[in-house]
Amino acid sequence: MVTDGQTPQVDGISSVAPASTPAPVSSAPVASSAPVTGTPAEKRLSRIALISIIIAAFLYVIPAFALMTLFPRADGNFTGLKANGTLFYLFGSGLWTIGGLMMIVRILSVKSKMQLKIGALLRVLAVAVPLILVSVTVLLQMQKEPTLYLDIVSPTNAQDLIAPVSVTFGMDSALKYFKQLGMMPLRYEWNFTGAATAQQETLDPQSQLTFLIPKAGIYNVVVAVTMKDGRVKNVVTSLVVSRGSFSVQPMIPIIDEPVSFSLENLIPPSTDPAATKLVKAKWDFLGRGVTDLETDNLTVTYTYHKLGSVTPTVTVTLSNQTQSVVQRTIQVVKAPEQPFPITLETEPASLLGPPPFGVLFKINTHEPLKTVAWDFGNQKSGEGLRVAQVYSAVGTYTVNVQATSQSGAVAKISKVVRVTNPLNINDLSFEGTPEVRDFSVTGEVPLTVDLTPVTSQPLITFSWEAPKADDVVMTDKSLHAVYRDQGKYSIDVIGIDPDQNVYRKRITVNAQPATSIVTFVMDPPTPTAPANVKFDASDTFVPSGEEITGFEWNFGDASSGDQTSNFSGSRTEHLYQNPGTYTIGLKVRTTSGKSFTGQQTLVVRAPLIDACFIPSRRTGKAPLGVHFDTSCSTGEFSSWLWDFGDGSQSDMFDPTHVFGKEGNFIVTATATTKDGKKSIKSTTISVSAL
Repeated sequence: MVTDGQTPQVDGISSVAPASTPAPVSSAPVASSAPVTGTPAEKRLSRIALISIIIAAFLYVIPAFALMTLFPRADGNFTGLKANGTLFYLFGSGLWTIGGLMMIVRILSVKSKMQLKIGALLRVLAVAVPLILVSVTVLLQMQKEPTLYLDIVSPTNAQDLIAPVSVTFGMDSALKYFKQLGMMPLRYEWNFTGAATAQQETLDPQSQLTFLIPKAGIYNVVVAVTMKDGRVKNVVTSLVVSRGSFSVQPMIPIIDEPVSFSLENLIPPSTDPAATKLVKAKWDFLGRGVTDLETDNLTVTYTYHKLGSVTPTVTVTLSNQTQSVVQRTIQVVKAPEQPFPITLETEPASLLGPPPFGVLFKINTHEPLKTVAWDFGNQKSGEGLRVAQVYSAVGTYTVNVQATSQSGAVAKISKVVRVTNPLNINDLSFEGTPEVRDFSVTGEVPLTVDLTPVTSQPLITFSWEAPKADDVVMTDKSLHAVYRDQGKYSIDVIGIDPDQNVYRKRITVNAQPATSIVTFVMDPPTPTAPANVKFDASDTFVPSGEEITGFEWNFGDASSGDQTSNFSGSRTEHLYQNPGTYTIGLKVRTTSGKSFTGQQTLVVRAPLIDACFIPSRRTGKAPLGVHFDTSCSTGEFSSWLWDFGDGSQSDMFDPTHVFGKEGNFIVTATATTKDGKKSIKSTTISVSAL
């Protein structure tokens, strides 16, 4: 009830009516905002209502910001919180909307000045509208579709992102999100360069792909994933490659496999005379501060024979007189384990040569294979267990083969083929046997080939390939190879100059059938007397139509003025008591009465004579008992004589002696063989007082 002298409040603000006009009585409820006029109790209630509204708004806004930081998300976590938050802010937006409308209706129903009504309306809107907007924003944010990001599978360390670098991208996180929503990916279109069209399309449900990033820069990678229902979802990432270096092929070097290093991405080849060119590159492949190779070629190779991390470095001098040092760290690893036994053979074995360079690739495995797919590294591909490829241009090519078994297991193997500028060696000739004529050698089996290349050109390093020889010994120049079976074989001689230019030539080996051969093996080949030597003539054969009836051995050691002969089989043995050089002769007799002979020289070394003893202890207090052990001695000794340095002696092989007083005693042992040879050894025993 309104008393005299008072007017109704509009949103807590009184309107002052003229004194002569009675104030109208309003049945509208009084707003809860703080009054400007009124009784003290009304003012107190209005303040409490205002504080309550502020606290409620504050408590309403804080969780809203928390939810907006948590959502949207692609990992599927906090689904319960998302559902509860949606219900809470859906209800809250309705509550604030209805409450605000009710207050607006009340304010408009009060008969008061328009100025007071507008002020009250603005205060209501200042509270209700922001809270309604917060509610709507939270609801939209939680229902918003999250940004799906690609996983970087390798390299895992950002410091390894040095161009050129192969980066493997995966979509495990995105696939989990698709599965939660019941989506089924059908096709993946990969775009690595921001071009209008995708660079590659895959259907692999594992959704991994490796891309070679050629140079430093920022790469925005987008994968458009087409679902079975036709919807398209984008999965993205932004990759920053901060710097570039020389390229390495393969990117992860394999121990004992050639590795190719190239500066072409830093110094592109150009025919323009004004273009900057490489003058000199000093390569330190092991990061030791030592130049391993100096060349003006942009591409070089090196083979690592030790596992672990290494930092190859190259000092580059350019035609514009600038010099820079470039390096990168690489990890030399073992060849990756395959899901089943499989090997890749190549012919030639050394994948290095001038163009045109033909290579035969062959997969060896006992595993039943479903498919064998080849990428030859020169934009050509193939299929099959045995394929061939001819490389006609100079360059370094990484060959990848993927073999899929019937069970679905996948084996991947890589090889590097290096095609270089040709090296001409016009005056090349060969020393040794047999004589090389028109790059061909001929002889009867067993055919032994001993060759050394000769040329007037300096600084040429030679290597060899003799893939089917029985015994091969190769040095940086010479070759020793033995062919025991008749047939046609090949030997490749490879020459490399300091600029990595390559000469490659094939020598044909014609191993013809032997008319006869008498040969035997001695075990041990260089024995020490006395020695029991075993002889084996199993590899002996005679001409066709003949049969061996027996072996007559002459062991070359004199007995009563005559040499000992022995009729036996192809295998026998003989005891040599004394050192010396013996000529071993073998005569093979046949059914027709013919005989075929062969001989070898056997050197029997004199036995090593070396007396040795080990005391059980060397120091101690008197009386000190010491045992002397002679089992470490070499040779056969018939007698020992000991002098213990305290006036006592012994002729035992392993004596024990008690030193009764203090002092340093020199113990000397003299060992004598049955033929009078002596060996003397000494040591000192220190005895202290009690």
